[in-house]
Amino acid sequence: MQTKNEPQAELSAESSIAAIVPPRELQKALADLGAMRPGPGLVRVFVGVALYVFCVCLSVTSQSPAAFVAWGLAASIVGASLIITTHDAIHHTLTGWAWFDELVPRLMSMTILWPHGVYSEIHKLHHKMNGVDPLDPERTQWTEAEYAAAGPIGRFRARHQFALGVFVYGGIGLMVNLLRQAFHFAPKSKGIRRQLWLDALFIGAFNATLFPILFHYGLALEFMLYWFIVERVGGGLMQFRAHILHYGLWGKEANFFETQIFNSRNIRTNPLTSSYYVHLNFHSVHHAFPTIPFYNLEEAHKRMRALYANAQGRKAMVEEEGYLKTAWKLMKGLHLARTV
Repeated sequence: MQTKNEPQAELSAESSIAAIVPPRELQKALADLGAMRPGPGLVRVFVGVALYVFCVCLSVTSQSPAAFVAWGLAASIVGASLIITTHDAIHHTLTGWAWFDELVPRLMSMTILWPHGVYSEIHKLHHKMNGVDPLDPERTQWTEAEYAAAGPIGRFRARHQFALGVFVYGGIGLMVNLLRQAFHFAPKSKGIRRQLWLDALFIGAFNATLFPILFHYGLALEFMLYWFIVERVGGGLMQFRAHILHYGLWGKEANFFETQIFNSRNIRTNPLTSSYYVHLNFHSVHHAFPTIPFYNLEEAHKRMRALYANAQGRKAMVEEEGYLKTAWKLMKGLHLARTV
C-alpha cells in the first residue's frame, strides 16, 4: 500500500502461466552435473581454515593497534567466506561425505558462536518455502499486508532494511533472527529442537575450553575485540549477500522449479568474487537443484540460461551486473510481495 511521500512499491504477484521450460527438460540438461568429488571442498575448507587461523593469530597477538585491526579485518573477510562455505555442507555438496559435511562445518562455525546445526534446519525450510509460503524463515521481502499494518518505525525498517542489515544489525542481527525463527518452528520440529541443544553443547564446550587458555596468556580481551570486528564486518558481508539474492522477487510461478528459478537473483561478477561467495551468485540453479556441487554451478547456470533464452522470449532468468551495482539499485526502491 502506498502512502504520501513514500517510495513506489513494486509488487510481485503469483503467476498462473504454464511452465516456460518443462521440469523434465531442466533435469535432463543438468543430470550430469550432480556428481560429487570431495577434492574441491576439502581444498576450500583446509586452505580457508589455515588462512583464517593465521589472520586471527596475527590479530590477537599484535602489539600494534593498526595491525590488530588490519589482521582482524582480514580474518573477518576470510571467515565470512568460510561460513558461506558451510552452507554447502547443509546440502552435502561440500565434499559429499556425510560425516564430514555434518561435523566439520559445525566445528568451523562454533569459533564465532554461529549455530550451524540450527541454521542447517532453518535453511532447509527456506528451500521448501521460498516464493511459496510467506513463513519462509529467510524471506527478506516484506509483504504488502505487513507493510500496510506497520507503524512509522516498521515502515522505516522496510524501506531501509538493506542498509540496516549491513551496517546496524550485522552478525548479531543474523543470530537473533535465526534463533527467533528456530524457536518459532521448534514446537513442530524435532530436528530444530535437537540442533538447538547440540549447538549449545558444542559452542559452550568450545568456549569453556578456549577462554581459560586465552586468560592464561592474557589474550581474552584481544580475542573479544577481534570477535567484535568479525561480527561487524563478517556479519555485514553475510547480510549483504542474503539481501541481494532474493529481495524483490517473491511470488509463486508455474511449478516448484520455476518458483525457485524466478525467486532467486543471479549476479554477473568476476571469478574471484564468485569464488569468494562459493559460486552462489548463480543462485537460481542452486535453488532449483540444490544437490549440484558449488564447482558445477556456473556450468549449470549456463545451460539453464540457454534453455530459457530459447523459450520464445516468454521470461528470462533474473540476472544483474555486479554485487555493488545491484545493491545500489535495490537500496533505492521498496519492493513488496503480494501473497494472495
